[in-house]
Amino acid sequence: MHTRSRRALVAVVAAGLALVLAGCGTGFNAQTSAVYQAAIGTNNRSTDVEVLNALFVKNEDGSATLSAGLVNQALQTDRLVTVDAATLAGTPVEVTFEGPFSTPARRLAHLGTKPQVVIAGDELFAGQFLNIVMSFVNAGDVEMQVPIVTRTSMYDSVATPAPAEATDAEEQADEEQLEEEGLPQPTETTEAPEGN
Repeated sequence: MHTRSRRALVAVVAAGLALVLAGCGTGFNAQTSAVYQAAIGTNNRSTDVEVLNALFVKNEDGSATLSAGLVNQALQTDRLVTVDAATLAGTPVEVTFEGPFSTPARRLAHLGTKPQVVIAGDELFAGQFLNIVMSFVNAGDVEMQVPIVTRTSMYDSVATPAPAEATDAEEQADEEQLEEEGLPQPTETTEAPEGN
């Protein structure tokens, strides 16, 4: 009976060691310790301002609006001051940037709830990746490859640029209001008064 209990003890110890060693075999590079990115957009955590889930959402007019979460890990407010974009082949892409865009200290700021960064170009299509450089006053440049996605209901909160007709109508309304108030209207050229 003594040998029977020894065999049982050896079997239990062997099974326990197998479980412990199997768990340790994954090491520090185990898949469970790696950052998992389930979103379609691109993340960049290389500076004090982390750019999360960055992507361009295609608009009906062929342009695309940049959507991203900007997390400022610094103890002071930072500002996004420029955004440049190019195709992977290096062709520059037209960027309209309504900035600067403030990123409060230790906070998340949502880029894309207004059309702050809009790209345009005939060569843009959903599924394409672009090289972008976002320049911050304190954090410096953040370079990343960002996808263009088709606008679906998932991206309803991403702003679209105002149509050109609406912008022209707003300018005309502003001019009419100035006229009603008796204020001078802005002109492109100012003529010098004639001398007497």
